[in-house]
Amino acid sequence: MSIDRTKRLHDGLLRELQEERAAALARISRRLERLLDQLQATREQIARDRDEDRARNIAAYRELHREAVKYRWYLEVQREAIGLRQHQHLDEFYRIPPEVP
Repeated sequence: MSIDRTKRLHDGLLRELQEERAAALARISRRLERLLDQLQATREQIARDRDEDRARNIAAYRELHREAVKYRWYLEVQREAIGLRQHQHLDEFYRIPPEVP
C-alpha cells in the first residue's frame, strides 16, 4: 500500500470520526433541550397542582433534573471531544432550573 493511499484512508477515517462526534453533539444538545422544556412544563404543573398530584410531579421533576444535569455534562464532554474547550457560555444557553425542595 502506498503512503499516499494510506494517508488518504487515514484522513478519511479521521473525517468520519469527527463527523460522528459532531452528530453525537447535536443529539446530546437536542436531548438536553427537550429535558429543559419538560422541566419547565413540570415546574409550572407543580405550581398548579393539588396535594395529591404534587408528590408525583415533584418526583418526576427530580428525575428530569437528574437527567438534565447528566446531559449537560455529556454535552461538555462531547464538546471537548471535538476540540471545543470553552464551556462558560453553556449555562447561558442550557440553563438548568433549580431543584424543587
